[in-house]
Amino acid sequence: MVMTLKCQRCTQYFQALRVDAKWCSSCRDIRAKERYEKYELHSKEPCPKCGKSMTRRSNLCISCENKTRSEKYKGENNPNWKNGWTRSEGYIYKRVKPTGEKGHPYYAEHRIVWEEKYGKLPDGYIVHHLNGNKSDNRLENLQARPRKEHSPKSIVEPYQKRIRELEDQLKGLTK
Repeated sequence: MVMTLKCQRCTQYFQALRVDAKWCSSCRDIRAKERYEKYELHSKEPCPKCGKSMTRRSNLCISCENKTRSEKYKGENNPNWKNGWTRSEGYIYKRVKPTGEKGHPYYAEHRIVWEEKYGKLPDGYIVHHLNGNKSDNRLENLQARPRKEHSPKSIVEPYQKRIRELEDQLKGLTK
């Protein structure tokens, strides 16, 4: 139902579908523009750090705010902090370098365990997980091997031989 109402801004009569309409279409557009300029546009004060314009109700411009936030939430202050531990592709990594030092801050836990017991790993060697579980970093599950010998064939063959022996033993027990 169309009603005729009086605009509260320009006092002219206009047609509206709602009873609670207060402004005609032209006054409504003017009011929306005024509100936008008042609440959404930049404030008149410059950023105290760099001098760029700021948005209303902010203390810094957007770029300075982002830089401050990234510094504020580094390392242990980050809400996603997991006490310096992370996982990637099944391996567990531990943070060994503090924030700000050069180089990668994380080091593989299986290498840390190996090097605590036997010293620095020689060049060309890698630490292999014997049971294939990359997150099982017990010392008895780790073995240092030359990279050349770390192929699926050289790793799997001895275990396949042992599995066949155990299967033969099981067949003997069940007979």
